[in-house]
Amino acid sequence: MDKKEELKGILKELITDEIGSDIDALKEKAAVAEEANTKLLEANTELKTQFDATQEKTFKLQQNTGDNTYVFKGYNTSDITKNFKVACSKEVGDKVVETITKALTSANTGAYAIPTEYSSALLGLAELQSYALSHCRVIRYPGEVLKMPMKATRATVDAQAFGTANTAAGTTLGQLVFTIDKRVGGYETIYSNVLRQSNFDVVGEIVEPMMAEAIGQNFDNEMFEKTEFTSDITSGGTTAATFSGTIGSTSITYSGLMDVEFEVEQERGVNPEWCMPRGVFKQVAKLRDDNNNPIFNRDLTGSTPFMIDGYPVNIVPAISATPADGSIALAFGDPKQYIIAINQDTIFEINPYAGMKEGTVQFIMHCTGDGNITSANTWATYGRSD
Repeated sequence: MDKKEELKGILKELITDEIGSDIDALKEKAAVAEEANTKLLEANTELKTQFDATQEKTFKLQQNTGDNTYVFKGYNTSDITKNFKVACSKEVGDKVVETITKALTSANTGAYAIPTEYSSALLGLAELQSYALSHCRVIRYPGEVLKMPMKATRATVDAQAFGTANTAAGTTLGQLVFTIDKRVGGYETIYSNVLRQSNFDVVGEIVEPMMAEAIGQNFDNEMFEKTEFTSDITSGGTTAATFSGTIGSTSITYSGLMDVEFEVEQERGVNPEWCMPRGVFKQVAKLRDDNNNPIFNRDLTGSTPFMIDGYPVNIVPAISATPADGSIALAFGDPKQYIIAINQDTIFEINPYAGMKEGTVQFIMHCTGDGNITSANTWATYGRSD
């Protein structure tokens, strides 16, 4: 029997017929989104033709986390990256299915390892939905503790005539330390009737992209306001401007933005960008400089569509649009000056037992990493301080 058919049969046998009470609402929401997407394609025949021609084609992307190959499959017009699916050989695919089958039918002791090629591609999927993984410096390291030398003080020099000694340089080195033992990931629960009624690859079409996106967003959360990482932008960067109370039309000012922009040592060769949530960007885009000129413009030819004062804007949902006291509303800095260290590929596990009585299967995906900012002068923030 084909391995995928065998896996589908096992999933049907393991899960009860119980269905969560909110499944109808979930289906209705999905139907509305699908209808809107379909209407857009019907109204734009040229776009529909382009999507048709791209189906099932493979693309090799040179990503920040490594080079990965994907299959383009889908008609999602709101987020093109959601149409990328993991592409691997039939041999690797069968091995993954066999691993999932064993996990469902045996006591999972962790002995069933997903192939490295497959795990690496899952991390690539996470990068497609993550500012941190796609923009920051990503280092793979096989151990748990990584120590990197860094400049602590700049060298001191002077000018002297020959015969007179120059001053002592006085250079000292610091150290960035990464403790790579933070599990970044999450889990997704799928209703059993979705698995039973499926006539498509549930794991590849739904589970993998959803879980990879969750991992990418968790990396973003840790980068900007950590819970486990060594340092983040909020505490590791420099607070250059603040406001009090909730976000409103007068919270972010042009003067405050300039304080943030000029706090970063751009003369040292950094390449800063703006990072903010959509709700804050809405307020910033309305601002004008002291000569009443708008500071927001669109870059119609570049890869980044939004610009503020000549610097690209990245919409990062991990930063709250309604920040609490002590949290940031936006950040400005060089993403290459925030380092993410990862010591393994993505782990993908299935637990069919946790929600069996509710008729659900739990899919778990995570990788282990840590993050650290190189210097407080490479990132500046605009935060709330009541």
